[in-house]
Amino acid sequence: MLRGLYHSLVMAHPPAFRRRFAAEMLLIFDDAQQWSGPRTLFLDAILSLARQWLLRSGSWKVAAAVAGAFIEVMAGGLIWIVLGH
Repeated sequence: MLRGLYHSLVMAHPPAFRRRFAAEMLLIFDDAQQWSGPRTLFLDAILSLARQWLLRSGSWKVAAAVAGAFIEVMAGGLIWIVLGH
């Protein structure tokens, strides 16, 4: 059951990524089930899925702009606090 769920996560990746890494990811999952448990691999697969679609879609530009704005606002707020305003 866990392998089927993990396989679904792997198959949801973009086609080029799947062709290159699917077999290896599933092999690592099978090894992890035998030795240490696959819990961390589920988190890794979910993060990888988000990262791959974000990078392939071009949405990374929006994410980078939002992250940059967040950093800029946070840095401005910290400077405001440090200067005692």
